[in-house]
Amino acid sequence: MDNGQDSTRYPRILSSAERQQRVIPLSFQLAGVALNVLSLVHNEWAAGVLSRLFFTVFKSEPKPWVAEFWQSADECVEVSVDEVSIPVRLWGQGPLIVLMHGWSGTGTQYQHFIPPLVEAGFRVACFDAPEHGSNPGRKSHMLRFKSSLIAIQNEIGPIDTVIAHSLGGMATTFAVQQGLTPTRVVLIAPHLNVQKIFETYRDLLSMRPRLAQRFRERIGERMAALTDGLDPWEDFIPSRLLDQSQLRGMLVYDSEDPEISAIQFEEMARLWRNSMVHNTRGLGHNRILKDAAVIDTIANYLKS
Repeated sequence: MDNGQDSTRYPRILSSAERQQRVIPLSFQLAGVALNVLSLVHNEWAAGVLSRLFFTVFKSEPKPWVAEFWQSADECVEVSVDEVSIPVRLWGQGPLIVLMHGWSGTGTQYQHFIPPLVEAGFRVACFDAPEHGSNPGRKSHMLRFKSSLIAIQNEIGPIDTVIAHSLGGMATTFAVQQGLTPTRVVLIAPHLNVQKIFETYRDLLSMRPRLAQRFRERIGERMAALTDGLDPWEDFIPSRLLDQSQLRGMLVYDSEDPEISAIQFEEMARLWRNSMVHNTRGLGHNRILKDAAVIDTIANYLKS
């Protein structure tokens, strides 16, 4: 197992302020404070508002260069995902690599990956998931990511590799259980545990116990309805999502990730026996997608 940079021995402990600033937008933090107070009188209503916020995509105004980036693609294919259509841009020729971003993310986060992957002889597909980036809407869920991957496989062609970041990792591993057939996957800072995601929101918003319990129940009810009865607290965890003995790939993570602990990543590495592991220090959860050394490591792995 290739451990890349050995940085998990003495990871820096992030302050609560650092974690809060990165993980939860200010608007969500302020809403959490207000809803904690209101839950003393209307706990059910407060939990309902929080659960709706949990499934809300946080967007920012696109930078001027975004349109130019999408226009640089060699091809654009409209792909049907459930009841909507999303544009999938493609660069290069060769085996198909699909780039899957995370929650409230965008395909543009992979801009630095495309030139080296094309140069390595791959055809690269990049897109915004439904309700993300330039696509309309604000309410979404992880199953929309999963459906996007399967739709790309069905409409564009067989997938050699999925490179997935953050919650995109959960969507990818679940999609493999639902009919996605890549030769390998690369998971970058993957969120693979719904319980841990819930605990992050609970702790950073300092939720009162009654509010936290009902908030958790509402999330579970929504996810169970979307997955035809699966229990998200039992099925969206590493031991289930990585229970694919033939799935080959690579796990890339940073030991100072403010969203996912090094302990969680180490558990993933133990469970995913057919994976290479590359870990870094000081890149965090998102900057890891911009690091030239990380991109070169992934490109070299895929070429080999």
